This record gives sequence, C-alpha cells and structure tokens, in this order.
Amino acid sequence: MPRAFRVKDEILSAYPKANVSLSPKTGGFFDVVVNEKTLFSKTEKIGTTMERFPESGEIVLLLQKAGF
Repeated sequence: MPRAFRVKDEILSAYPKANVSLSPKTGGFFDVVVNEKTLFSKTEKIGTTMERFPESGEIVLLLQKAGF
C-alpha cells in the first residue's frame, strides 16, 4: 500500500482540494477513477505483460491531460 499512498500524496500535492480515497483490496488491484471515468487501471491488466503500477507523476499527468 505504500505506493498507493505515494500516488495519493502526488495527487493532493497537485490538487490540494481533491477528495482522494483509498480502498484496500488484495490481489494487486489498483485503479484511479475520477468522476466515474477510469484514468488508470492496473486491475484490467493483471496477468498481462502490461500489468504495472503507475510511475511517479504519471497519474497527475493523466489528470492534467483529462482537463482536471
């Protein structure tokens, strides 16, 4: 879960008024959903060569590209 906290901290650093919640799960699940839109999903890629956790700063970049 430490990497999830890193992503949460990155989001809050860029968007201090954001409401960020973490929902602990087992099995490697990790999704970033904003306004019911999935911006990043490790969950969808479990068992594939694309299964990975977001790089540092990647989620903030995706948020910016999505217009947030």
